[in-house]
Order: sequence, then structure tokens, then C-alpha cells
Amino acid sequence: MLLTLATVLAFTPAPLPQGPSTAPVVINEISYDDDSTDNLEFIELWNRTGAPVDISAWVLRGREGTAGGAANLIYTFAGAAGSGTTVIAPGQYLLLSNAGIAGPGGQVPNHNPAFVLVNDFLENGGGTGTPGSDGVTLDDNLGNVIDAVVWEYAGWTNPVPAWLEGQGLQGGNQLNAAPLGRGSLSWQRWLDGYDSNDNGYDFCTMEWTPGAANGSANVLPLPIVLNCDGAVLSTISGPLSSSFVLPTIYDPIAVTTSGAGLWSLPPSPQGGNVAALHDTTGGGNCHTSLNPVGTDFLVETWVYIAGGNPILPANEKESWAIGIGHGDSFAHPIDVAGTYYPGLLCTIGNGPSLTGVCWVAYNTTTQTDLYLVDMNNGGSGFTVIAGPITATPGTNDGWQRLRLRGSGSNIVGNFGGDYGRDNGQRFTATVTPRKLGHVYLQYRECILANANMRPLVIDRLEIYGAVDPSVFFTGTGSPTSVGNPVIGTSGAPQVGNASFQITASNMNPLVGGGFGFISLDLNFLIPGGSPVPGTQPSLLLYAFPTILETVLTSNGTAFLPIPLPPSNALATAILAAQWFSYDPVFLGAYNLPVGSSGGAQITVGN
Repeated sequence: MLLTLATVLAFTPAPLPQGPSTAPVVINEISYDDDSTDNLEFIELWNRTGAPVDISAWVLRGREGTAGGAANLIYTFAGAAGSGTTVIAPGQYLLLSNAGIAGPGGQVPNHNPAFVLVNDFLENGGGTGTPGSDGVTLDDNLGNVIDAVVWEYAGWTNPVPAWLEGQGLQGGNQLNAAPLGRGSLSWQRWLDGYDSNDNGYDFCTMEWTPGAANGSANVLPLPIVLNCDGAVLSTISGPLSSSFVLPTIYDPIAVTTSGAGLWSLPPSPQGGNVAALHDTTGGGNCHTSLNPVGTDFLVETWVYIAGGNPILPANEKESWAIGIGHGDSFAHPIDVAGTYYPGLLCTIGNGPSLTGVCWVAYNTTTQTDLYLVDMNNGGSGFTVIAGPITATPGTNDGWQRLRLRGSGSNIVGNFGGDYGRDNGQRFTATVTPRKLGHVYLQYRECILANANMRPLVIDRLEIYGAVDPSVFFTGTGSPTSVGNPVIGTSGAPQVGNASFQITASNMNPLVGGGFGFISLDLNFLIPGGSPVPGTQPSLLLYAFPTILETVLTSNGTAFLPIPLPPSNALATAILAAQWFSYDPVFLGAYNLPVGSSGGAQITVGN
């Protein structure tokens, strides 16, 4: 929150992280719910400035969002460890947490016994089935609100407070007291201290790091490549963190839905086994990549689209989503069409989830409707980019390739088409670029008999950074007797472009005794060029001749096809190229009677 002038003058801040907030201390990470008796709640504060900040007599104040709800507790900062003041050093954290229980996993990491919260200090919002919302503010000793976080804001029924940041946090998040092979997920700022005064843009769910740098447990390198071909019933715990149940490997002919319930699918185009991303006991389940992917990303996967679930009555439905931004533990979908929740037997208590850009699908008795949506900050202002794409039996159902690519403010979504190619049904949009993001995959059912689920089933999930294809030209070349050869390209050097070519013009024609050849190097251009002994003085070598290809030039032009296979792993590959034209007119004048083009540096994109 913005501070009063008097409060700002009380501190000497260093340059702050990006965002309009000037708060010297922010609520940096928080968990208000866990799957036990809420003995793992915590609040992490962070001093964003270059000077110590005295927060003695400041207050963490619980805020009630439900009309008629019980009053929340307050925590007033006094002296730490017997001193008369509470001071946070520059760039340091202050962690308040429940006492927890003794033993591994029973206490919040980095718990400080000087700052203990009583259990249930932070209220859980509305829970799974009851609307409700709560929050917490950090107030200074004069009562000014310094920072604020609200969760499950869809259930807020009290008057809208002046200190609300954006639309709060949508959806709900729950720590797992016994993490599934990894840390639990908490709400935390994308970057320590980043504060745009909009909770939905500032926070995401990442593996908890109480008392440590946000995101420091989420730094696995890209790319992620999951072919889902592990042993049947094994789980995937590597690059994804799951809210309740890890992704499970199945033979596609027998995907377990619940108990003895099975869903039989045809093999995927990838072949082999597949992964189902649901909780067989029902409810929702969300999976988050442990790779912050920023504004430039590419996500691609095979997805089985049911095309409707005829077993279901009209008041039972299910939904799944794949996107960049963040989801939540319970995977509640936003109702893009406005037809999902009316008449649905389930109620939603903690509001829908999802921020950023995503593919979201709604499965009903007769069809599956798929949308490409910019969810923005997770509130009510989403923007439909494309859809509905309707899948019914025999139309758009079955295995389909889904692709989502972001580069700065530019978004491309692909439905169908070939894996590794920018084809199929193609949709584009311009969005406000996000600072950071994570890939999320989630599924939520609203079904009485869990055996009737048709969950999110994928194969060959790939997550890469996005690389824009580019060609850089340098140098003017050296002439033949007919002029200067010129290097060019045809088509974009993009993964999957089978028609990409390196072209040449103004070459010495074959009828004049000339021919051409091209020098290729899987490396960068030689800076400034390098003289070549035995050639004319103006000739400079830009592409080291690791590969030489001879090409006929009957009409003074030439081209070298370089079909780029549909492999995302090729992105960032560098190719240096330069054309040379043999000219018999130069025989006797130079040991190497050739002219040349300038150089071209080609970067393969995805």
C-alpha cells in the first residue's frame, strides 16, 4: 500500500524492487491453511530498504471479510528476545509462525520462537463449500496500513476496504503437512518485495521458503520434457509440485478414475504410457512447474479431450486447465461462458483460481468446450482470446496437441496440428506482459461417483523458454565480375519449418563458367570478418567453413534448403552462413578467384 508522507520520511530506503508501492516492509510470503490443525501457518515480512526498519508497536491485524463474521486476532510487535524494539535489518526477513509440533516436518522451516503465532491466527476464508474471505494487514504504530493481503476474495461480503490491493487473491491454497516428496506450496511474491499494489499480479503459489528468498526452491532449469513413459502406477515428482496427488502413469487402455473405475483411451500419438493429473478420491488437484518461465515461454503437450461424458447427468461437470501464471490447491475453474456453475450440484467457497493465460476446458454430458483466455490477475476481468472450440464424439475429440507460446506481450495458442510446429488452429493476442509465471496444469470434478471422472490426461509435456527466430546480416561482401553476391533467407528459421532456405542473388551464372558454394558454421559469425589469403583484398570471411556445400547458379541465384525438424530442443541453435561465387574472370589474378556475400547469423526459434 502507498504510505503517508510522514511515514515515508521516517525511513531512508534504498532503490526498491519494481512496483509502485513504496512500503519499506511488505508481507512477503504467507500460508493461512494446512491439512492438519493449522499448526503450520506463517507470515514472512521483508525489509525492502537499505536501512534498518524499526517495527516496534506495529500490528499484524487479521481482517474479516464475511459480514457478521467473528473478529480476527491481532499481533503487536514488541521487543524481540527481551530487547525493547523489533528491528528488521536491511534486506532481511522476519518470520512469524505457529509453534508446530516437534519432529521433522512438524514445524515451519526457520521457525523463530521469538515470534510465535497461535494456531488459526489466520482464518481459512470460506473453505471448500462455504463462501468467505479473510486477510491481514501490516499497520504501523500510527495505524496506517503499510501492506495488505486478502485471500479467497470472491467470498468477501463486507464493504470493500480502501486498503484492498487489486481484487485480492482468488482461489485457495493449502499446505500439505506431509509434502509429496517436495515442499508445500505457499502464497509468495514472485520476487522478494515486488509490490504493484495488486495481490493477483504480485503473488503466486510456489514451494514454501519461509525465512528465505522467494522462489529459491523453484529454480530447476528449463527445459522440462516429460514423455510420461515410466512404470504403470508410478508417479512424477521431479519438475512439478502437486497440491494433493502427484501425476500418475497409466497404460492408456486402463486409466484409473476411482477405486475399480477405469477409463480406456486409445494410444497417444507419442505412444507408450500417459499421465493422469487428478485425485482419484475426488475434488481438485493442481500441478505447478518448479521453473519460473518469465514472459517468454512455450508449453506444448498432447491432451486427451473427452468430447463430453455421457455418463454424467446435466448437473455434474468437470473442468481442467493448462496455463502460465498460477492456479491454486483446489483447482476451481473460472466460469468463462457463464454456463458452468448454474445448476451445478457443487458449491464453490473459495472462489475460482487461475491467473495469466491458459487453455481451459469444460466437460459436460454432451461435449467439451475449450477456451483460450487471458485471466489477468485472477479477478473478474478475464478476456476470451478464442473459443469455444467444441469437441463432441468424432469432432475435435480424442488426442489433440495444445500449444501456448508467449513472447513479451505476444501470445500464440495452437489447437490441433503437429507437435513442434506452429500450425493447427492458431490464435493470437496481445496482453499486458507479466514479470514472471509458472506452468500449471489442474483438474477439478463435480461428480457424485468418482468412477465417472474423465480427468486431464496428457502425454509428452514440454516446457521451454520462447526464442524468437531471427536473422542478422553483416558486411557488404566482395564483387565478382557481375556484381556483389547477396545473401538472404526464405521463410522463418523456426522449429518445424520444413521450407526454410538460405538464398543468394547476384551470383556469377553457371553459363559464364561460375558456380556457387556456401560456408556454414554452427557458431556465431566471425566478428568484423577475417581476411582470406589468396583472395581479393575486399573479401572477408564471416562464416568459418565447417561445412561447405556446392550449389549450381544457372541464373545467378542459388538456394540451400535447410528443413528444420519439429523439435523444440533446436531453439537457440546458431548457424553462421556466407555465400561464395566462383568467377573464372579472376583466374590468374587471385589464387582463389571468388567473390562473396556478407554474412548471416541465423538463430532458430520455436
